[in-house]
Amino acid sequence: MSHQVDQISAFQKRLQFSVPSTEVDKKISEAFRVLSGRVNIPGFRRGKVPRKVLDQRYGRQIRSDVASDLINTEFRQAALDIEFLGQPEVDRSDLLDGADFNFSITVQVKPAVEVKDYTGIKVDFPVPTVTEDQVDLLVSRRLQGQSRLVEVEGDRVVARGDLALTEIVLIEDGTEKTIESGTMVNTAGDRYYTGAETLLIGLAKGESKTGTVTIAANAGMDSLRGRTVELKVTVLGIQVSQVPELTDAVATELGYEGGVEAMRSALRMEEEGRATEASRNVARVNLLQKLIGTHSFDVPPAMVDSHLQLLLEELRIQAAYRGRDPRSIRYSEAQMADLRQRASFAARASLLLEGVAKAEGIEITNEDLEAKYQEIADMRGQRVEAIRGYFAKDNAIGELQKRLLEERTLDWLLERAELVDVTGTDNDSAPAMEPFETETPAIEAAPAAEVAEEAPKAAKAKAAPKAKAPKAEAAAAEGAEVAAEAAPAKPKAKSKAKKTEE
Repeated sequence: MSHQVDQISAFQKRLQFSVPSTEVDKKISEAFRVLSGRVNIPGFRRGKVPRKVLDQRYGRQIRSDVASDLINTEFRQAALDIEFLGQPEVDRSDLLDGADFNFSITVQVKPAVEVKDYTGIKVDFPVPTVTEDQVDLLVSRRLQGQSRLVEVEGDRVVARGDLALTEIVLIEDGTEKTIESGTMVNTAGDRYYTGAETLLIGLAKGESKTGTVTIAANAGMDSLRGRTVELKVTVLGIQVSQVPELTDAVATELGYEGGVEAMRSALRMEEEGRATEASRNVARVNLLQKLIGTHSFDVPPAMVDSHLQLLLEELRIQAAYRGRDPRSIRYSEAQMADLRQRASFAARASLLLEGVAKAEGIEITNEDLEAKYQEIADMRGQRVEAIRGYFAKDNAIGELQKRLLEERTLDWLLERAELVDVTGTDNDSAPAMEPFETETPAIEAAPAAEVAEEAPKAAKAKAAPKAKAPKAEAAAAEGAEVAAEAAPAKPKAKSKAKKTEE
């Protein structure tokens, strides 16, 4: 069999095939022979059914199956050295006895992108700053983590945010029925007694109040949910969350040897590290934007689709970590258009980074992979063997290598960029779009995900290993580095600084 390969565009190749009539006839005859030994047709012994009879009943299906088999076989052999993207498009003639079978297959491939002038790029680098107010906030958060519930003494009344030990009585038709005796109600907004807590504000210990309230539709009291009822509440006790004052002893207890000043100094250093990394993330995005802006080339639609699926999967995983059901996520047309634009950005960045890596001989070694496995294992508190197994099981080691290579190449470019300090720039990257959610979760099986065998559920998302997304993908997803869950996406088709101041 013969075939030829034609380059029809920067990212498309057409493979043209011609199967000789002798091979076609041989395949058709063999298919009919196998069929004859399998079917039962009245009046004929199995294996002795005349071909004419079989042709009348099954001829069309037989030829369709033979054509599909020939296409798959010949394409697999011819495409061994072609790294194609997405699903191939087939254009074929009819399969006829005694005639050559001609067909062509068009595939999308990565375009050859020549990257130029990629060192010494001027890149805005937001100056990382940490203020005393930020340190005060960090101290406050650490102290709040040490808060304790204490009983309120004296005549103090219930204030919003207190926890009130409460007796709740339902009044119906003049009859009182105690439904809770000694339950703790959060007056800031109680999930179980939503609505009842409004009566407690302003009451002192031992005081009661009767009033009409509407119990929220999502409250925990099943029998009263969504109803407007008359309740009588009595305060049996009041508790408040007490945050300790910052002292040398408290700072030492929190693990900061040296007291208050040591604690503030350590927290400042931690925040400076986060601020510096945030600035680098912004600089990475700025660098990619500059690089993309100076290179014009066409991107295969299949590559954009692949990156779009990665972005959608990332948002599903983030939703799962926030306790939301990923299956409930819905996007508007405008949101999908924005995500596709981000995917196009990520695809372009990926091609450019790949070009730089090839030109500069940047590689990822087995030692780099092992270091990443160990990093993920330490982060998730799992054994490195388990993390390595996750990636091997999902055939995602190659994709992980690709992501690490993009990350390393982007950092290589940043080290050789001309970083220009700028002030007054918000280091916070643009947040990922919030999807619409439906009240009724989807009951059909979720579509196949790119990072696992099935769509992620919240539990699966929490159990799977977590790896850092490539900087190009992160730039498209949120404009900065984001976390990517589990094994990287499997391909759908076979495919195999200098620093100055201004």
